[in-house]
Amino acid sequence: MPQSVGRYALLRELARGSTATVYLARDPVAEREVAVKVFRHAPGDPGLTRGTHRASFLNEAALVGRLHHPHIVALLDAGVEPGYSYVVMEYVPGGTLAQHTAADRLLPLERVIESAFKLSRALDYALQHGVLHRDIKPANVLLSQLLDVKLTDFGVARIESATHTEITGVGSPAYMSPEQLADLPLDQRSDIYSLGAMMYQLLAARLPFNAPSAGELMRLMANQEAPRLRTLRPELPEAIEAAVWRAMQKDSNLRYQSWADFSTDLSISLASLR
Repeated sequence: MPQSVGRYALLRELARGSTATVYLARDPVAEREVAVKVFRHAPGDPGLTRGTHRASFLNEAALVGRLHHPHIVALLDAGVEPGYSYVVMEYVPGGTLAQHTAADRLLPLERVIESAFKLSRALDYALQHGVLHRDIKPANVLLSQLLDVKLTDFGVARIESATHTEITGVGSPAYMSPEQLADLPLDQRSDIYSLGAMMYQLLAARLPFNAPSAGELMRLMANQEAPRLRTLRPELPEAIEAAVWRAMQKDSNLRYQSWADFSTDLSISLASLR
């Protein structure tokens, strides 16, 4: 681990992915802890001129200071150095929702619906600013110490105002809509499917579909229905099962057509639980 990146003193590694490593760091100017995502350049690419890492960095750098929402991680700074580039974001210390996908660690039902509602409002806000996330999954939802949620990782997002080439063919297949898996044009209904798939996993401790490859996953999604949630958790209210089922319809025209519609049903379900 390097001692510093830009003006930020690195403290420890938080997470590592295929194109970037995230470190906990100290900002000496603002006098606070931040998270620094360091993108490794591809071999022979010292000038940041090609590769998936370049598109991911440019996506997040383009959003620095643009998205101000209580349930979206704030992007604070970005820079390019010889051999690497980096994005600085607020530090959220509670881990991710991925830790609550196992059967013995599921969140209370009310907390799952509340989190989904907050994320639906955050994604609607992003959409109004020309941003389609395209990689919604538990590992990309950070938890504060109070178990509040913040959406992160816009590395594969589609940004309407972007001047760089849009990254394609990437994401997390288990949460992708059928049209995203098939590399077809996308709109907010694809992200709605992904949030529905994530809710399914948080409620049932399993994914809607499991397959060893994207091709097999596409076959399953095209020809089979996921098990109904109430067959896995009979105590779930029918309204919650219906909301997740509608969000995950194979035909995008049968899903919720807007975040507002999805949010409304989640809000009604949350109110009934309370």
